[in-house]
Amino acid sequence: METLASEQYGDFNLWKRCSESRLLKLVCLVLIFSAISTTTLMAQTKTQTALDSASETKNPPAVAVSLSRQPLKEGTYLFGQSRTPGQLRKEYLVFKVRGNQVVGAFYMPSSSFDCFTGTVAGNGLDLAVVESYEQGVYTHTVNLNSYYPMQQVSETDQHILEECSTSKNYTASEP
Repeated sequence: METLASEQYGDFNLWKRCSESRLLKLVCLVLIFSAISTTTLMAQTKTQTALDSASETKNPPAVAVSLSRQPLKEGTYLFGQSRTPGQLRKEYLVFKVRGNQVVGAFYMPSSSFDCFTGTVAGNGLDLAVVESYEQGVYTHTVNLNSYYPMQQVSETDQHILEECSTSKNYTASEP
């Protein structure tokens, strides 16, 4: 504290003169507490910066994945905003391609899912999405290059896909 007070307000020994009057004591206390608060705030800022830096290293920002120019082959696919399946607060889409047609769902782990139908369009999908709660339908275009492709489709993904493929409540007319 002496170092900080010396850096900001001059020689710390001058603060010993604060005991000369009540007003000086009050002014000195305010200055000392502001120096302590500044030091604490600086330390908290450095700690938060270090934590943020460590978090970015652990979970690097998403990098677009380039798909080949060939259309998606028939099969089941899983893409996500994270390279790791099942991450909370990350969006995933699971879908099945047959010819140029697609049926699937958007979901976040431990949350609801919204089913969709549509067509493959280059490196993306042109979709009609059914909202899970209000059952409203809206159109949406997905650029698959902004998601990470996953290698393995889980049982939960298969269950969601089955629900969207068979339930009339989740089926949308094509866009």
